[in-house]
Amino acid sequence: MDKQLIAWSVYLAGGVLLGLFGWRITRGLSRYWRHFLLVSYAVLVFTPFSLNLADKPDAYAPALFIAVLNTLFQGAEAGLDAAVTLALIWVVALVISLVYLLLTGRRKRPPEPPAGEAPAVD
Repeated sequence: MDKQLIAWSVYLAGGVLLGLFGWRITRGLSRYWRHFLLVSYAVLVFTPFSLNLADKPDAYAPALFIAVLNTLFQGAEAGLDAAVTLALIWVVALVISLVYLLLTGRRKRPPEPPAGEAPAVD
């Protein structure tokens, strides 16, 4: 089996488990904060970016790592491409999440009648 495939599988499994742990931790927050934090996490961890290697054109790594490491070792211009891609995907994911939250908003239930009374029929 390809070593790159094994590495990505381990990375994705760890990312999913950490995301589930984050979902559990943030259960006390409002829906909007919870989605904001978890969508931000998912974008930062799961957005791939090409390494632009001459001998391996299909090599990818997480965009956050590429942005940080290219900025540190090659200068701000080298890391800007991955950072812009990451920012655009983050904005799109937040808009999609907000639309989802607005469409699936909790509807108010009518108050329940006191015990012993028959419910009103409209």
